[in-house]
Amino acid sequence: MHRANTPPPVPRTRRTEGTRVRGRAERVVAAVLTATHEELGRVGYGALRVEDVAARSGVNKTTIYRRWPTKAELVAASLRAANEEQEQPDTGTLRGDLLVVVMRTVRTCKTPTGRGIVRMLQTERADPEVEALSRSLRDRRWQRNRALLERGITRGELPADVNPELLLDLILGGIYARLIHRGEDIREDYAAAAIDTVLAGARAGAARLPNEPQQ
Repeated sequence: MHRANTPPPVPRTRRTEGTRVRGRAERVVAAVLTATHEELGRVGYGALRVEDVAARSGVNKTTIYRRWPTKAELVAASLRAANEEQEQPDTGTLRGDLLVVVMRTVRTCKTPTGRGIVRMLQTERADPEVEALSRSLRDRRWQRNRALLERGITRGELPADVNPELLLDLILGGIYARLIHRGEDIREDYAAAAIDTVLAGARAGAARLPNEPQQ
């Protein structure tokens, strides 16, 4: 029986079980990171306690501290694990890849944990540790999404001088604004139309890198 106000143990998921037999150390890491991710979505960063992560994961608190000495390190590892567990899409076209990325984002933001983490990143950014976590998460996503664009350029789907930052801002910025700031759902046909519009403009030369200033 769990003590009052103690979160229930985390259910076993693909992240905690996987598709192969794991060693004990790997199972412990997966259970702790999953529990941290869910606690973060439930209570936010400031109220997150390692004691609650330990109770939810079934892992001793001292074991958690031994591997992640600070809360910031634990939360950063949890966010990286959640972000990297999804394989990079490779549908054969840039449009298809971007659509997978957008719809994954939509589905994640609609889950209770996803909503909680978005809320945390929005409301607790005055905390330097939260801002650092948010910046690290943005940078990792930027690198992954830029790799999709570079693959599209290699396949000849976009001009070589396209501005990747502008493209991603136009596509993902609009999606985030509708989904998070306005609280409106996004259907796949809407996402596909937004991607098609931006890619069409880029192919027409409307999203080029700025010219370097002449010396």
